[in-house]
Amino acid sequence: MKPIVPCKSSSREVFRGREQLGPDLGTRLTAERTDLAVAEYRRRIRKTVDEELAPMVAPAEAAAAFPRDAVARLGELGLFRERWSSGRLGDLGKAVVLSEEMGRAALGGVGGGVTLHSEAAIAIIRRFGRTDYAKEVLADGLDGRRVCCVAITEEQGGSDPASVSTELSRDGAGWRVRGTKWIVSPGAAADILVMLCRGEEGPALALVPAAGVTVVKNLDLTGLRSLGSARLAVDTVIPAEAVLVRPGLGLTALAAGLTAERLALSAFLFGSLDLLLPLTVTRLKQRQVGGCALFERQALRLRVADLAAQVDLTHRGMHALVTEMSLRGEMDLHAIAGLKVTASKLAEKVARECMHLFGAHGLDTEATPLPRLLRDLSVLRLGGGSDEVMWELVASGLHGDPELYEKWVRQEKDVCHGRG
Repeated sequence: MKPIVPCKSSSREVFRGREQLGPDLGTRLTAERTDLAVAEYRRRIRKTVDEELAPMVAPAEAAAAFPRDAVARLGELGLFRERWSSGRLGDLGKAVVLSEEMGRAALGGVGGGVTLHSEAAIAIIRRFGRTDYAKEVLADGLDGRRVCCVAITEEQGGSDPASVSTELSRDGAGWRVRGTKWIVSPGAAADILVMLCRGEEGPALALVPAAGVTVVKNLDLTGLRSLGSARLAVDTVIPAEAVLVRPGLGLTALAAGLTAERLALSAFLFGSLDLLLPLTVTRLKQRQVGGCALFERQALRLRVADLAAQVDLTHRGMHALVTEMSLRGEMDLHAIAGLKVTASKLAEKVARECMHLFGAHGLDTEATPLPRLLRDLSVLRLGGGSDEVMWELVASGLHGDPELYEKWVRQEKDVCHGRG
């Protein structure tokens, strides 16, 4: 969507140790067209994604497994530490740019796994980890030495984490975790799982190592094959310091990670559309039918213009939201839920329309990325929560205005009295 603006001087925003050399981009996304720092960061991330991550996609798709090297390489380059370098929210702008560029490069499940590592698991561990063990896991996750993910979904509790049945119970000086997680991504590749479980006082979050988990089944999903989703069984004893959030507070803590994940997934979706729409417009301009380019036909031209306008304005809205949240230092749970469901529905619609406008050539899985993008975007619509869950979160933030109502709406008794 946004062009890369040349920058004569490098900001060298590579993170080393505890020193951050570049500016916080969260407050500057809306000025990307004129802000050289944002443009230079995007240029650097785009180059890294194209050179380091994109080559991993084809073999990962073929193997239906998440490549651990994706997390390892970004950790080695310091990108996770850079994203989470300061403040409670870290740098939201850098999170959004990375997700957008992974979507634009059609990384699919590879990008999805990176997102779940950084924006779900790391987000939770960084905010709530207080023990030495949690801090060790966080350091390893930020440096890419361990792959982390969140394990929530159960057979009867996909969209209702409050009904979690995986048990957390005392076992000597530690805690026993026992249960089954139905869909965990990237479950088979994870070293540490931030697992939602139930203690006597309610839901809790525990750091469960892969050694205590058994892969029951590697799942063959409709899309995001390279995400490496799996069904997992757990029956292990963890030390007391591995209980990340004590029973009763698990859902509150989980919301923090899910909110960051939903924002990143939205950015990933817009990045995917930043690939789909230019491909489709170019196809319409190059494809000749009846002696003229398809783009010269008004109906097709206006059809794609309608899609492009919807994407552009919604994308700008996301950047404005990120700027506002960065300035406030607080995530907007309700707005991000609305953004995620709106972006996912729009992305799926645009992908289907682009495939149709592309013609039969767009159905060829070896000739274009469109079939895989459509499959992946359809799965992402459920990522971070279904449409219904998102709309419930939006609805919970809606408030009436009795004073405004009183001013503009006549009461029934007054209307009846007037008629009399």
